[in-house]
Amino acid sequence: MHQGPGRPRNPAVGERILQAALDLLRGRGPGALTIDAVSARSGVARTTIYRRFPDRRALIAATLDELVEVSTPAPDLPMEEKLRWVLAEVRRLVEDRLGRGGTAAVMAESDPDFTTALRHVLRDRLDTVRADIQSDVDSGALDRSVDPGALVGLLLGAYLAAVLQDGQAAEEWEDSTVQLLLRGADVRPPDAPGAGRRPRRQGRT
Repeated sequence: MHQGPGRPRNPAVGERILQAALDLLRGRGPGALTIDAVSARSGVARTTIYRRFPDRRALIAATLDELVEVSTPAPDLPMEEKLRWVLAEVRRLVEDRLGRGGTAAVMAESDPDFTTALRHVLRDRLDTVRADIQSDVDSGALDRSVDPGALVGLLLGAYLAAVLQDGQAAEEWEDSTVQLLLRGADVRPPDAPGAGRRPRRQGRT
């Protein structure tokens, strides 16, 4: 029996495609994420995949959108807990979602389509985190000179540096990183005198 072109798509087919794409990305890196490879792994015909994703870029974007599910911390969390939350998200992104192969490809920029798509997804996901940190700056909980984007970047870089140096982040890595950033950001309780403002340095006499 013939069905017209307007028939609804089978969601199970889409799930098979994306699961195959995720498996390839985690196991073999972004270079393995091609229409042909996804078709072979999922058992879904190339023509069916192309009806859903017109090219490799669209497939990569959909895969990363499925993969990078970064939520946001509760606005009323203390800054220390917010920083720990971001670090935990970074660890999950690298270890459980992208995998080392995907992360290495981004750092080496060996796959421009993948790198561009990942940066776009991360930027969208982390904008809310930056806005939340900005609200702490505005309220005086953080020093007025703190750049939310730079602070988030330091958290991302801290984890990657630990992996590059030691192969993995040590158990004490999270504590030492958070304490260092708290001191640098001059975090104080909201009711502390002069919270969020550094004292002026006296000029030389």
